[in-house]
Amino acid sequence: MTCHLQKDGMLHVVSFHGQHNHEFAPSPMKHMLRSKRKISSAQKAIANDAERSRISIKQTIELLSMQAGGRENLGFMDVDYKNHVHNERRMALRKGDGPAMMEYFHKMQLADPSYFYSIQVDDDGQIMNIFWADARSIVDYGHFGDVVCFDTTYRTNRYNHPFAPFVGVNHHKQSIIFDVALLYDETIESFKWLFETFLTTMSGKQPRTILTDQSAAMAKAIIEVFPKSNHRLCVWHIYQNAAKNLHHVFHSSKHFANDFSDFLYEYEDEDEWLISWDYMLKEYGLTDNKWLCSIFDVKEKWAMVYGRHMFTTDMKCTQRSESINNVLKKYLKPKHDCVCFSEHYSRVLVDKRHQEL
Repeated sequence: MTCHLQKDGMLHVVSFHGQHNHEFAPSPMKHMLRSKRKISSAQKAIANDAERSRISIKQTIELLSMQAGGRENLGFMDVDYKNHVHNERRMALRKGDGPAMMEYFHKMQLADPSYFYSIQVDDDGQIMNIFWADARSIVDYGHFGDVVCFDTTYRTNRYNHPFAPFVGVNHHKQSIIFDVALLYDETIESFKWLFETFLTTMSGKQPRTILTDQSAAMAKAIIEVFPKSNHRLCVWHIYQNAAKNLHHVFHSSKHFANDFSDFLYEYEDEDEWLISWDYMLKEYGLTDNKWLCSIFDVKEKWAMVYGRHMFTTDMKCTQRSESINNVLKKYLKPKHDCVCFSEHYSRVLVDKRHQEL
């Protein structure tokens, strides 16, 4: 059909040919016609569940195809499904992180009235730090919160901000997560806000021992907020830092690695430890080594000779936090926004608790 647009806005049909001008689509291809393609409500529901469960687009399409009895019965093309998923993601992002996070936490509190969260914003109303814990985590801390591992090395989120879980062990020595936070940065102010919020959530109960990596800002915040807690440094990180800062001694001597390891784990007597430390500095020409001087100043936090009287549930490092981080990597991706990050973290909790059961 050929039409002519007239000055008055009306269309005038100039010519019309009733005979079809190309072959009809053959039966094996008719499902590819645009008029035949539509994702049903049930398929959209499955697609949304698959997205939340971190199932890939390809795997979900294959699953739906099997359910429908083949691609020709699916009712849509791969590109239609991809467009739907991407549209859903865009719709979620349009809400903005602040309102979306508030909506998410409100939904969680409706399902769990004891669910606790706190969001710190700056003067412009932008989110800085986020903290949350569900009822089960709070109860777990009441039972098993004597020793806490706290680690901020994991940064798998869209904003490259530190993810900070508080981790402990239960009566089966399984790792459990007490609560978590997404931090804007690793300053004293952020750590103080986090630890104070943590105390508020946990009814003021301070851990008897808290294990962390070596961070001056974190150490100052712990002294101010957890004055009754024993602060221990991860011995594994101390050893790794020694291998970096004293690599020339590690490579030039066959015995230094064992000698340094003894200072971490061995010795029963403090005076013997101090005498051996001085001997080691002279033996290997390290008397003026700045790094060794810096860790000597905090020896009470990492040398076992100073920590044998402390209750640590046999934990000497933040390995529990790092094992949790390895689990998180299976669920969390750098592209995730705050809400998606929180939803996938909830799945981590569910899986951990199922393992415990």
